[in-house]
Amino acid sequence: MFPKKALPRNKGVFSGKGRRKTSGSHLNKDDKTRKPGKAPDIRQEADAERGAAKHESGRFSFTYLKALHRQNAVESFHRLIQAPVSTLLNCLMIGVAFALPALMYLLVANLQVLGNGWEGNPRISVYLDAGLNRSQIANIRAEVANDPDVDSIAYISPDQGLQQFQQKTDMQGVVNALGFNPLPGVIEVLPVPGLTYEEMDALAERYQNVSGVLESKLDREWVQRLQSIVDLLDQFALLLSLLLGITVVLAIGNTVRLGIESRRDEIKVIKLVGGTDGFVMLPFLYAGVWYGLGGALLAYLIAWGVLLGLMSNVLELAGLYGSSFAPSGPGSSILLTLLLSGIVLGIAGAAVSCRRHIRNIDMS
Repeated sequence: MFPKKALPRNKGVFSGKGRRKTSGSHLNKDDKTRKPGKAPDIRQEADAERGAAKHESGRFSFTYLKALHRQNAVESFHRLIQAPVSTLLNCLMIGVAFALPALMYLLVANLQVLGNGWEGNPRISVYLDAGLNRSQIANIRAEVANDPDVDSIAYISPDQGLQQFQQKTDMQGVVNALGFNPLPGVIEVLPVPGLTYEEMDALAERYQNVSGVLESKLDREWVQRLQSIVDLLDQFALLLSLLLGITVVLAIGNTVRLGIESRRDEIKVIKLVGGTDGFVMLPFLYAGVWYGLGGALLAYLIAWGVLLGLMSNVLELAGLYGSSFAPSGPGSSILLTLLLSGIVLGIAGAAVSCRRHIRNIDMS
């Protein structure tokens, strides 16, 4: 018999050591044949796809919200113009509430302009004794004119003062009945620019002590009183605005409440199909905005109407005082303030009414 021939050992298959070596050689081969950078490219493509999907979703959401708001704004406006009489009455009530503080601020602004116009040219009136002769009057005029705090002077004789008085008033008969001229001579003193009120007051007191002077009066005193009145009116206008603002909120809220009650069945259906309270509130919020804007525009027209109605009387009164003052009307700043106030108060009134009544609708 042939002796048994020993079988060769397969180190790559049976040997544990060889198996680890063979396995290691296969891994090295895979690593050499794998393309570098392939896995990172796949991750980048996935990230890019997710970013594009997120961007597209955000753009779709913005477009949807924009269309939703536009639709509700147009729809609420159409509902208002379908009932023109009630809409006009509601806007007129809101407009009157807006017009009162607007007129107060307009009055304050015109009084400030009037006071500033006089404050720019303050004068001191020095009234002379009627028994002074010409030389004494000339000495007083020279003393006042040489004062370093005086810019210029103007002397008004008693005859000139009487003539000016007769031109501005219809009291010729009274003057003739007196038989004499009761007006004294006056020196109109214009101080140098830049003096404070205290310095001008001291200047007037210094002339009061001059011999032959009856009275020295600073014509700017009434401006100080006018400024005090203006400050008081300004505070009153602020309080009036707050009170009437609350009135506007309540008025718009009550009007929106009536709209909610008239559409109660429609609101129930929207809630049953999944509509949220915010979705239901949206058209009513835009209704409040339209009411506020309509009231603001009517308030602006009312302010102009009142001003035009009083313009002739104001000009006549200013002419009696020898002033060329003309009141200014409500400008773009007042209009912009009214419009912004209408939007804010309209949204506030509608939101308060909606939160109170829409959430309390019984779905049963």
